[in-house]
Amino acid sequence: MSPTRATRIFRGMLASVLMLAALLTPLCPSALEDDTEKPLYLESDSAELFEAESLSIYTGNVFVKQGSMELRGDQVKIHHDAERKPEFIIAIGTPATYLQQVEGEEQPVQAEALRMEYDRVKNELTLIDQAVLFQGDDTFRSDRIVYDRAKAQVKAGTIAQGTERVKISISPSRQ
Repeated sequence: MSPTRATRIFRGMLASVLMLAALLTPLCPSALEDDTEKPLYLESDSAELFEAESLSIYTGNVFVKQGSMELRGDQVKIHHDAERKPEFIIAIGTPATYLQQVEGEEQPVQAEALRMEYDRVKNELTLIDQAVLFQGDDTFRSDRIVYDRAKAQVKAGTIAQGTERVKISISPSRQ
């Protein structure tokens, strides 16, 4: 292969990667800033609290709400910090669902997966197995999606340590 042809192929691949990165980044604006300061409300069929381990487990039609954020699943485990704030949340469902209003958007971010993990320190929601993220009319699908709420960034597929191809549907903006 000639150096010129190799350079053209490399530039074409780089342009495709940069275009995909540009498409992925702006789709997910930040969640409402004061949501994390709101009280956490939970409902479930049963609850187990393990204070020595800073862990609570909720089972059966679990509903979690904090500000505009809503999380639903068959089971939710919450690891707490010393101040009883949720540090790490694991939701399992068929599917588990997530919904949160975002700054400046009419429609909330919605997600579903068989397993969801929320890390408060990283401010990331990881969707695992049959993962789908909806932002307005746009959709991401893969076996693993990482939604960085602080950076308003979505990673899916192998970059998010997944194994399946990413399927994205982007609707034209309406003005």
